[in-house]
Amino acid sequence: MKQNPEEFQAYFQTHFDKWGLTKTECEVGSLILLGLSLREIADRRGTSETTTRQQALSLYKKASVEGRHQLSAYFLENLLAAQTSLKPFAQSGSESL
Repeated sequence: MKQNPEEFQAYFQTHFDKWGLTKTECEVGSLILLGLSLREIADRRGTSETTTRQQALSLYKKASVEGRHQLSAYFLENLLAAQTSLKPFAQSGSESL
């Protein structure tokens, strides 16, 4: 099943809204999901790396994940599960399929 970029963005935004992220946290989250480092995000947004790190930490707390890897895994697991009828791993990642 092929999806277009707008569908992916809507999917991410739905979760960002559910987590109560600010506009800035949504932007930082999207850039994290694109694979940018905190320094790259700060440079792109014209902010300090420290500010970007704090925004990312706030995002992780609201999303109940421990960092960028869990954030990415959350979306990847759910997208794969939706397309393959597999159940996603537990949030901790300790359970197997």
